[in-house]
Amino acid sequence: MKKIPLWKVKRELKRAGRQLAGLPGVIWEYLFLRPLYDRKISRQKVVHQGAKPIAGEVAVYLVYAPDGLLASHHDMLAQIAKHGITPVVVSNLPLSETDRATLLDQSALVIERPNVGYDFGGYRDAVLQMASQLPTLERLYILNDSTWMIEAPRSWFDDVRAAGCDFVGATSNYGIRRDDVERFRDLVWEYTIDHPNYHYASYALAMGPRILRDPAFLRYWRRFRLSNHKKRTVRRGEIGLTQWVISHGYNHTATCNVFDLDHEIKKLDNTALDEVARNLVIPEDPKLERKRNEVVQSDRDTDRGREDRIQIILMTVARQAMGYSMPFYTLRYRGFQFLKKSPLSLSRESSDTMLKIMSALEGPMGRHAASEAHRLRETKGQHLGQFHDDV
Repeated sequence: MKKIPLWKVKRELKRAGRQLAGLPGVIWEYLFLRPLYDRKISRQKVVHQGAKPIAGEVAVYLVYAPDGLLASHHDMLAQIAKHGITPVVVSNLPLSETDRATLLDQSALVIERPNVGYDFGGYRDAVLQMASQLPTLERLYILNDSTWMIEAPRSWFDDVRAAGCDFVGATSNYGIRRDDVERFRDLVWEYTIDHPNYHYASYALAMGPRILRDPAFLRYWRRFRLSNHKKRTVRRGEIGLTQWVISHGYNHTATCNVFDLDHEIKKLDNTALDEVARNLVIPEDPKLERKRNEVVQSDRDTDRGREDRIQIILMTVARQAMGYSMPFYTLRYRGFQFLKKSPLSLSRESSDTMLKIMSALEGPMGRHAASEAHRLRETKGQHLGQFHDDV
């Protein structure tokens, strides 16, 4: 019988303790937060009618802008308009009069709401507000400002339209088991939608007319249980919505797929492969970060050095997801249009890597993103240190 490592036992005991301690709050939230929000808290919500009609393709764009709208917010709105899409803007904070007026000129609706339920709380308010119009729409996009949208050879909106699917995300996650870092050489890349936690990331989603005309879609949102806990929001929102789509038989895809990532990166030469491995962004996994650093010290031109780089890249995507961990690769080899913001404030090494990658961005949107990234580092990331193990 294989002996379980002591560190793993300690980790699981700590996790169980945290879960037990938080159980009363979880039960209360599960039973009461949604009805409390719908009956009382939502009275603080203000819905403003904008200048545009709710018709054709509509994009719900959720923003959280404590310092007011930034250049990247205006860039996203400009991209939405450029592609003939009407925005419905949801703000999880009160807007200034200037920002509100600017948004109303460009939007069908502007919704200011209490910050309850993270992004899915805001998405829910917007979807329910448009309930009667949903069956008439050609497509509904759902976006938030947890990413920057930058210049790319082809826009994400065009990729969505070309996909021809009922449900499209930018990236997916949890399509493969998250194995122990020390076993990275044993990882077999078998990415599948059959994993119970498989889901599309909620920063960029699109739903076609078949879904929008399905009464069950509206029921999903009406019954959605709000949470002010990030992991529970991911479980009920990102995972829940994806599994709803799959269980109802709708076709779906990600524009930045990873099903054949292993074959893709094996085509890289040794220099390119080494560069991809060195530029992995690993914001919340110190063991994985250390293992990557160890791997890239090996000789890239040996069979072992090459194979280890391939395996550590795959292990990183398995544990951290493509959207977080591979900005260098997705920009250079995929022409991907999104960059996640959170790594700027989660660990120093990840933050440094992101700043280095973003310093090479070209075009107004890229330069705006790079400038905002530096400001994020100076504010939220100013006290960053190296990660330490929680075991």
